[in-house]
Amino acid sequence: MQLQELVPSADTLRSIATALIILSAGGLASKWAYRIAVNALCRTHLDPALARFLASMLRYTVLAATFIASMETVGIHTTSLVAVIASAGLAVGLALQGSLSNFASGVLILFFKHFQLGDKVAIGSHKGIVEDIGLFNTTLVSTDNEKIVIPNAAVTNGPIVNYSDRGLLRGAVTLTVEGRLRDLGPAMEALVRAGKRAGGVAQDPAPTVFLTDMEDGSLDLTLTAWYSAVEEDGSMHNLRVAALEELDAAGVKLMNRTQLVLHQRSKGTS
Repeated sequence: MQLQELVPSADTLRSIATALIILSAGGLASKWAYRIAVNALCRTHLDPALARFLASMLRYTVLAATFIASMETVGIHTTSLVAVIASAGLAVGLALQGSLSNFASGVLILFFKHFQLGDKVAIGSHKGIVEDIGLFNTTLVSTDNEKIVIPNAAVTNGPIVNYSDRGLLRGAVTLTVEGRLRDLGPAMEALVRAGKRAGGVAQDPAPTVFLTDMEDGSLDLTLTAWYSAVEEDGSMHNLRVAALEELDAAGVKLMNRTQLVLHQRSKGTS
């Protein structure tokens, strides 16, 4: 073998140099494209995690196009290479279809924003505060400080209840008291006072009291109040305690357990 055959020709060297320049320029262009895309998407108030994901997709697209262009420059036909990569991608996709489903669901969650960090939500049978929204999993923290990790596909495939989205929730406390029509006014006034002074209860909208049912010698009164979803347990506790204290101060008696059972039976047979 002659030495000249081992030495690359000038055209080959130029092709290799051009390919290296294309690769270098593509690497720089991909970084610039990533930064520009992140800044532009963040200015549209898109979720930061989703903005970074879309910018990363753009970056890798630029890198892939650069790689294919550099291979073509040195005379390597990429048609077969692209076919092999596509086949490998299909095989990997079938093997990881569960993870890809979670990934696609994560993108949908970030895009449609059914809930945000700090919201109190119920997803399936799980309830808690949203601690993290990832591309594969959503993490909740329960009221008992339990960490709940839910695959994103399970999040989007079922109903989602967002307790925080509207700002306030309405809770209700129903009490059965002894009395007749003449006792209705004092009992309702006592419950209104309870709603006004209970800690954690909003005053706009104001707490309200309704007569929800009645029998001979008993009245069913329902006290409704609004509160922050995150403070639900404490607010409802305060509301119940205030209701008992105000009724007692007003001389309004609750029906005892035996009376209440008889009262409920009489409703069922009426």
